[in-house]
Formats: sequence, C-alpha cells, structure tokens
Amino acid sequence: MSRSASQYCKAYIYHNGNPLLLSHSIEGNGGTYEVASNTILLTLTVGDQVWIKTETGTYCHGYPFTAFSGWKI
Repeated sequence: MSRSASQYCKAYIYHNGNPLLLSHSIEGNGGTYEVASNTILLTLTVGDQVWIKTETGTYCHGYPFTAFSGWKI
C-alpha cells in the first residue's frame, strides 16, 4: 500500500547540529495510529543546543498528540 507523505511522522533530535535520534510512525490501516517513542540521555555543557525537527506531515502537525519532555538533572 502506497502512503502519502502526510501519513508519516518523523521527529529528529539534534544536539549541536548533529542528528542523534529519529522517531518514526505512520498511520495504520483503518485510520489507526502507530506510536513512536524514544529516549536519549545527553551530557550537556554551557552553550550546547538541543532541538527537535519534524518532517512535514499531518500526523506530526495536525493533531494534539505529539509531546516532548526534558529534564535537567
């Protein structure tokens, strides 16, 4: 079955410009949704930058089901 780009959700975690992690999910058959989850631990120093980049797709941007959490330990 061919899927359109809008049926995918890809979320990358970047650290100082380097992609470290990819979470990927796709709409299942019959309108069901797959779940993607990942965990990464980073040791950060002053000035480090961490961000999330998502690819275009309604399943990342069109529904309120996407979340990100971070902790400073």
